[in-house]
Formats: sequence, C-alpha cells, structure tokens
Amino acid sequence: MRNHLLMGAFFIMMVGKAQAEEITIDPINLIAAGETQIVNINLTNQSTDIGALQFSLHLPEGVTIAQKNGRFIVTRTDRTKYYDEIEDTYINFNCSCDDRGNGEYFFLVDSGTSGEAISGTSGSPILKITLQASDQIYTSGNVVRVTGQVFADANSSGRYTHDDTTFNNVTLRVAAKIGSSGYCSFSWPRDLDFTDCDNFEYVFVGKEESENVVKITSIEDNQVPAGTGVLIQGTPGTTVYPQTTNNVKAVSSIFVGTSEGKVTVANKGDAWALAVLEGKTGFYPCNAGVVIPQYKCYLPGGYSGKSFVMINKEITNDKVVSDDAGIVDGINAMEGDASNGTYYDLHGRRVSTPRHGVYIQDGKKVIVK
Repeated sequence: MRNHLLMGAFFIMMVGKAQAEEITIDPINLIAAGETQIVNINLTNQSTDIGALQFSLHLPEGVTIAQKNGRFIVTRTDRTKYYDEIEDTYINFNCSCDDRGNGEYFFLVDSGTSGEAISGTSGSPILKITLQASDQIYTSGNVVRVTGQVFADANSSGRYTHDDTTFNNVTLRVAAKIGSSGYCSFSWPRDLDFTDCDNFEYVFVGKEESENVVKITSIEDNQVPAGTGVLIQGTPGTTVYPQTTNNVKAVSSIFVGTSEGKVTVANKGDAWALAVLEGKTGFYPCNAGVVIPQYKCYLPGGYSGKSFVMINKEITNDKVVSDDAGIVDGINAMEGDASNGTYYDLHGRRVSTPRHGVYIQDGKKVIVK
C-alpha cells in the first residue's frame, strides 16, 4: 500500500514541470446569504496515469465549504474510483480536505494503491464540493485561486507541478428582502449602489429636523456608504440585489445600522424598529431584550420619546416617492406604545377578542387555544 500523498517518495523526487496538468474550478454563482451551490473541481492531465495530487483552494470572503456532521461536504466522482480485482468492486481514492484559515482549503487525493491512476484526460470533475454563502457575503466579481498544485503518476516515477491559477468566475450578490409593507430596514459593511436594481423604488435616510422629529429623505444617487442605516422601498415580498461599489460620498443618517452585528435592546424604548402594527408601517418602540438582527437598522430612542413613524402620502424634498404607498415622513405622537399587552394578528391588525390562532403580543408570538 502506498502511503498518503505527502508521505510518498514520489512527491520528494522532483522530475519536472508539466503545465498540462492543472486543477480548475467551475464558476460560483451564490446570490444570497445562506444559499449553497455544488461546484466541480476538475483535473486536466496530459497523461492518464496521475495517481495522486495536492492543491490549495482559496475561496473569496464569505464563501466556505459547507459541512455535515462535522465533515466538509466533498464528494468523489466516478473519475476518482478504480476497480479492485481482488475485492471485485470499485474503490474510492483517498481524499482529505483541511481548513487552513482565511479561506484556504488544502486537498489531498491519492488512490492508496500502487499503479492505480485517476483515469482520463478530458478535464472532467474529480471532486464535487458544496459551497455556502455566509452572512458575510458582500463581494461582487471576486476570484478563486488554486495554488500549490502538485501531481504524481501512479507508478511513482514522475512528479509534476503547475503554476498558481486565478479564476475570475465568482458572482456574489448582496440581498435585501422587502417586507409585505413594501419597505425594509437595511445596513451593510460595504459601499452599495442600488441604481440598477430590480424591484427597487427608493432608498431613504433619517435626518433630524427638530427635537423629537425625524424627516425621512431619499438618497438621490442611490449610493449608500458602508454601515449606513437606510430604509428601502420596493416591490412587496421581493428581493433587491444592490451592487458593491467604492468611493461613495458620505451620507448622514440618524438610523443606526447593525451591519457589524445584532443588537440587543437594553431598556424599553431605547430602540425603535420597523414594523407593521394596526395596519400602519412605522418605527415602533422595542421592549428590553428584543434582538435587532444584523444587517438591519433602527431609530434610537433619544429621537422618539412616545412617538412612532408612520407611512402616509406626502412629498419629500420635492420628490414624489410613491404614487400609492407614500413615504415615511415624520414622527407623530401616540398614546402609550406598541407593547401594551394588546393582541395583533399576523397582518398587524389589532384584535380585541383573540380566538384560536397565532397572534403578536408585546412583540412576541403567542398561541391562543
């Protein structure tokens, strides 16, 4: 039995460089955080007797190899199997994948038996890997690199290398999901451009107009600086995919973005979050302990007192924001707040006598039996 790849003597003996031996990877097209994609790792080889190989795969920021039961999801293909006459069966080549950090994954592939080779020269897949987009996806048009490519023939008589290779075949997009009200709060750790987005109407920032009054105004060029809390208006229930960009001019907004991490409200009213209550979309006070998710924004309590921001049909900065849904235009006084024990259905409508079903009370789901 042949020892594992790096331990084999054939990897110590340098015979020459054969540029025809090369590892390539299929394009990566992940469109949103949490999504996965299966991609092929391919071997193009000049000879048919490659029996072992090693390489490092460098993935872009926010992309990882998915795991199941603590193991990376890496699948061998028919090309990395050989027929064992004694066992009368097909046996997989050995394969290992180690995470070296900073997006680098180190692969070893070895038949484990002297004389057995990875067949074919077509460049077809030797491995299939499942990639996952993490919550940190904020890159567009990034690259994959393959480094440290070393190949050994099945009879231990040759060792070949290939120069490092860069593949500009990665498309990753930021995703902002519009709620049923036609709005969502949003923030991102990189500069964004909404200009060419589908399902998109306007992006707003909050500005202090006077004590306890916030005016919501649109950003004319649709470009948002990194970390800025904004309100996005778009087609209800759809997703908007802004593009990452650079050198965006500064924009002032009193909305607090959570692009760096989720925020837990310390005291009741410290933060006002976007919600729909009694059919009205606005910023409502949060109870202590409420968690505002990452990549959202909120209105700090110091600007809001006992008020909420509601949607109505107005004009901001001489610009009609919407013909039907209107805009968020200010803070209007109300008695009490949204956390007073009142029941609301899942559409945000107040319910005086709840019957069997699921309702919202004090910002939490409750089941009435």
